[in-house]
Amino acid sequence: MRYIAIIFLVAVILAAGAGLYVEYLYREDTGNDASIRISVIVRHGATLKEVQADLVEKGILRRPNLFRWAAYLTRNETKIKSGRYLFRQGESVAAILRKLVAGEVNYSKIIIPEGLMASEVAGILHETADVDSAAFMRAAADSALLAELAVEAPTLEGYLFPDTYLFDWPIDPEDAIKRMVFRFRRVYAEAAAAIPDSIYMTVNEIVTLASIVQAEAGDDSEMPLISAVFHNRLRAGWKLEADPTVAYALGGVRRRLWYRDLEVDSPYNTYRNKGLPPGAICNPGRSAIEAAIKPAPACLHFYFVADGTGKHKFSNNYFDHLRAKQMYRYRPVASGMKEISYLEATGMETTGVKVDSLKPCAPDSGAGTQSKPAGKSGGGSDGKENGPGDD
Repeated sequence: MRYIAIIFLVAVILAAGAGLYVEYLYREDTGNDASIRISVIVRHGATLKEVQADLVEKGILRRPNLFRWAAYLTRNETKIKSGRYLFRQGESVAAILRKLVAGEVNYSKIIIPEGLMASEVAGILHETADVDSAAFMRAAADSALLAELAVEAPTLEGYLFPDTYLFDWPIDPEDAIKRMVFRFRRVYAEAAAAIPDSIYMTVNEIVTLASIVQAEAGDDSEMPLISAVFHNRLRAGWKLEADPTVAYALGGVRRRLWYRDLEVDSPYNTYRNKGLPPGAICNPGRSAIEAAIKPAPACLHFYFVADGTGKHKFSNNYFDHLRAKQMYRYRPVASGMKEISYLEATGMETTGVKVDSLKPCAPDSGAGTQSKPAGKSGGGSDGKENGPGDD
């Protein structure tokens, strides 16, 4: 009996020692550089064996058998969550298994800049988070999703609010869109509280105007003035003649426009069509939305031209606009040009619009437009007499 007791005691000690050793191996962390992280994607439905193989291949898991047995003994072999994880080489089996079971995924920080088109937003999501860009674009134009989100627009262009987002992987295109639209709703609600009584525009009209302001502005501080120009043009019955709308009609090109481009047959071409386009041409930020809602007060600007510094020179009449172009572009005013009256320069005498009817920066509820007299064509940003796309 004495020998049996000794043998039993030795066996217990050996078992305890083996257990402690296994526990040591289970919790051992051999990683020596906490700054280096390796990304591992666990796809939905992946098996324990597949996850283990990926971890071994990337040099993260040094003891695959221990990992597998630990998962089975703790009944976690089917509880691994999908997502994108960051691990260190040599990280302990215990830490790896805990992260996978708890779903401690690495969130992707994605920055969506202001003024991008939906296609460009889709491109960023594809490059940074492996989102299916084609599926994203289909969702952005899906009438059922637009109805679900209560967006009355041709597509969700203009409603994908530019901001910094944290997404976990995998990112569903519809989920990403909803996050952006919900963010837009919050920002718009804050800005809409300041809508003056003189502004009679639908949400989509405001978003559309904001997108044009966003595309035209190089400096946020000028957005209220640019907005005022377009509000005044709508009020006076002029075409907006905004270059960015033509670029959008051409498929969102980002290049200098030519005269032939102005003839593109599209409802988004504000050189050919009256009023606002049917929808936004990009996704505006907070400043552009606020400017569309509240343009610069007591403003009768109808023209602006780039001054070469990223800002613009604004003018009330056509003659002053030509002088501004001469100043900033070194192009002479046509010989024989005389300083015509404000009414002549703005076309009020021919359109029948009275100056008194031009309430500062406030458009009509159904702001249609009428083109200016011959010889005064263009004007959105700089009149386009010397070629479009110069602003």
